[in-house]
Amino acid sequence: MNVYEPIPRACAPAAVRFTGRNAEFRRLVIRGALLELVTFGFYRFWLATDIRRHLWSNTEVDGDALEYTGRGKELLLGFLFAMAVLVPVFLAYFLAGLAFERYKAFASLPLYAFLYLFGQFAVYRARRYRLTRTIWRGIRFWMTGSGWAYALRALLWGLLLIPTLGFAYPWRTAALERYKLGHTFYGNLPGRFASTGWGLFKRVWWVWLLGLLPWIMVFGGLVAAGVATNLGLTKNSPLMIGSGLAMIFGVFPLFALPFLHAVRVAKEWKWWAEGLRFGDAAVGCTLPPSTLIGVYWSLIGMGLLVVLVYSGLAVGLAGLLLAALGRTGFGSAAMHPPIWGIAVYGVWYLGLLLTLGVVGRIYTLQRIWKRVAGACVLLNPGATLHVMAAGEAASALGEGLADGLDFAGF
Repeated sequence: MNVYEPIPRACAPAAVRFTGRNAEFRRLVIRGALLELVTFGFYRFWLATDIRRHLWSNTEVDGDALEYTGRGKELLLGFLFAMAVLVPVFLAYFLAGLAFERYKAFASLPLYAFLYLFGQFAVYRARRYRLTRTIWRGIRFWMTGSGWAYALRALLWGLLLIPTLGFAYPWRTAALERYKLGHTFYGNLPGRFASTGWGLFKRVWWVWLLGLLPWIMVFGGLVAAGVATNLGLTKNSPLMIGSGLAMIFGVFPLFALPFLHAVRVAKEWKWWAEGLRFGDAAVGCTLPPSTLIGVYWSLIGMGLLVVLVYSGLAVGLAGLLLAALGRTGFGSAAMHPPIWGIAVYGVWYLGLLLTLGVVGRIYTLQRIWKRVAGACVLLNPGATLHVMAAGEAASALGEGLADGLDFAGF
């Protein structure tokens, strides 16, 4: 195992189990999506709380389930407070863009950098909020540390991703996890992250190369075709034929990307779990690389099915609208479609987004959580028996900021 120190084995490992049922979670997210529809999306704060409560309460560690004590009202208030911070920023940028139109394109770069930095700050504060609402055996998890220090680290590491074609990702992930876990506590038991960037790189480098290969072939084929065209070469020239073959054969490996993504995610989950430490307690994980392939292909299949069904509904709605326009006359009615037609298509669009959201939550949250939790064990659980309570509940401001910047997660 790629860690800094050996895993303690003072006593027998304790099992980690997920006891939640698929049907129960499916009903929860479908009901939540319907309530989101009738509340114009505002129910999502309570839905996020319900989802976390379901996942936490059905995750047992050494026979005791986790407990989530967050509330939807906290998330809503945090979001509203965050909007009070973000709206003036966007308004100031808009007004500055009107005043300095010629510099607007250049002004976008610092704005995006600021939003990314602010988003990473929000991610850290949101994690602090979720941890302080997570309890196991009556003891709260909590965090210290600076959200801005974390955000600066994330920004600097992020700048290395483009020139290294993403190969800096393992070291970036390890560095950020070390900062987060180094400021995380379970009661008075300090946490730390023991896995290394090199350890993750050795597990996923070949996945990265195979994932880049089709893009390199397609891009290389396009460049070669452009060079051949500029040189005035014919379609039968070796360079033109080679560029065409590169683009053709580069398309086929794209179908393997879901497999590669599932393998990479499984390896990263295993690497992350094996690096967790709280005092002398650690986590062991036996998650096979192929475990998540079926989950991601199910996600793709269900997503395509949803798109096909809603496409059929769109065709039907278009037929009804055309029939209505035919009765009233195409001239003016085509320029001013009926209000009911606009409303129906609005509901159709929201329904499509919410249904895709249901599918995504089922497969990227519950199904993956279930498999990862079931593959883990708590090593040296005796180290957690005499922990004393410490820490205080954090505000939901960070969660609201993350939601407002679309950085929210679970």
